[in-house]
Amino acid sequence: METTATYQPFNEIQLHLLKMFSFTKSEQTLQDMKKGLRNFYIQQVEKEVDKYQLGDHLLNEHLRTPYR
Repeated sequence: METTATYQPFNEIQLHLLKMFSFTKSEQTLQDMKKGLRNFYIQQVEKEVDKYQLGDHLLNEHLRTPYR
């Protein structure tokens, strides 16, 4: 049985962004949209970083094993 994969050059998010950008009529609108997308991705990265950060109480603790 042979299967054929369908190739879609853009995913749903990319298609949606292309449609949004097609309504952009001014440079200011384009800059505002780019800023909004940048802020969205900054928030996503911050959420991921927060998952791996130590609590403040651990930053003040001495965690090394003493050597004698």
